[in-house]
Amino acid sequence: MCMGVIYNTSKDRKPEDLITMTEASKTFITILAVLILFIALHSPGQAAVLTHGPMIGHTTDTTTRIWIRADGPCKMQVRLTSKDETFVSETIRLVRKDNFCGSAEVTGLSPRTTYSYRVSLDNKEQLCPVKQQLTTFPREGEQCVIRIGFGHSLRGEGAQRIWDAIGGKRPDLFILMGDNIYSNSTEPGKQRRMYLQFRADPHFRAFGATTPVYAVWDDHDYGLDNSDRTQPGKERSLKTFNEVWPNPKSQALHCPGIWNCFTIGCVEFFLLDVRYHRSPNEDPDGSAKTMLGAEQLDWLKNSLADTSAVFKFPVSGSSWNCGGPEAWNHTFKYEYDSLLAHIRTKRIKGVILLGGDQHMCKIAVRPRESWDGYDLHEWMAGQLWNSKGDREKGYFRAFGLVTVDTNEKPAKAHLEFFDLNGQPHQGRRILYTELGALRSLLDSPQGVTGVSQGNRRYIDRLRPGTSGKLWEILPFTTGETLTEHDLSWP
Repeated sequence: MCMGVIYNTSKDRKPEDLITMTEASKTFITILAVLILFIALHSPGQAAVLTHGPMIGHTTDTTTRIWIRADGPCKMQVRLTSKDETFVSETIRLVRKDNFCGSAEVTGLSPRTTYSYRVSLDNKEQLCPVKQQLTTFPREGEQCVIRIGFGHSLRGEGAQRIWDAIGGKRPDLFILMGDNIYSNSTEPGKQRRMYLQFRADPHFRAFGATTPVYAVWDDHDYGLDNSDRTQPGKERSLKTFNEVWPNPKSQALHCPGIWNCFTIGCVEFFLLDVRYHRSPNEDPDGSAKTMLGAEQLDWLKNSLADTSAVFKFPVSGSSWNCGGPEAWNHTFKYEYDSLLAHIRTKRIKGVILLGGDQHMCKIAVRPRESWDGYDLHEWMAGQLWNSKGDREKGYFRAFGLVTVDTNEKPAKAHLEFFDLNGQPHQGRRILYTELGALRSLLDSPQGVTGVSQGNRRYIDRLRPGTSGKLWEILPFTTGETLTEHDLSWP
């Protein structure tokens, strides 16, 4: 009837007919616009497509998570196949509030099994320029060989070719140790742009599609330089971090944070959050000053005591033994000592520290006499991606590779450093006597330091004025091997 009014061409139309026609025209145009929009949104040519990824996240002996980003809202699903089996993941929705990012979990897999996989958006399989394949891990507690790559600090422009070298070493997983972007901001828009720039790099994309990647954060991907719990907008950084990293489920129960853990064979990793609850560096050291916050510190202590893993790797975006205002052993001595006292009381063996932030490959050792334990080793790998200015300072792209072999007796953890081209890379070996003190001073050539034997126990007081010169005489190394006996109690 309305259409009849609209197309009525009679010359003797009354005014009320014109009003009716105008209203009908508006109704018709509205219906038509809605119809066109519906068709456009559901047209095959407008279907969502994969823009970033896939990237493999947290993986176990029977599960895995696959992360992607699409260009619009859609439903995501992953299909895995091996010689004998096919598995389909849960279906998840990718939505605007998460920047169309998400990860789907696949369960029921078999240990130590290689699968090919494909991602579908709205039931349409996505084309991808990289190999899509993953291998599940050994069972928890199983004796095996595990290869762990690690590194930190991705800043600068240009191709990230180091991922080709890392992939060439065939690690079973890779841990990013913080400063994974240099946003120096909590703004989601800026952080997302930088994360997606990183994920779009073809070298990383090929690596992440075949190797599980885990991550912690440090100051530059959490907020401003040297930021702490007072950082405004930190809850935005937390949300963005969770959008892009398919880590294990956070163990934070009563307060926000990113800390978590996972086990592969006889090795357990504790991924720490050293920013969200961190006290300002300038606060006086003592029981009220914290790097982790009370809940996370209790969780770490209890987890270290409860695990039966042969080797235990606490992973920190800030260095443990290597000094400076951001390090555990300088401005957070009280909490660090409380953690070591717990390790000593519970006689926890097999602890090797992984630390970030330092931009160079280093091994920093806190000797047994400084805490009545065993020699406590911290392994640090250099930065993964740098700018021209970094290279002028002597910072070169490098990464670490840890091979843990629990088939051997005694079990061994072997560290190696490699450069951008996958060739052995030299790092520095730093030995500490007391907190913040260089043990290498005690073994340095006669006359180099000008420190008498009687004053060497107080060498930490002299370190600020001497560390620059001492750095040049520290021994080089390309790695080391520790056995479970090296990290055990008498």
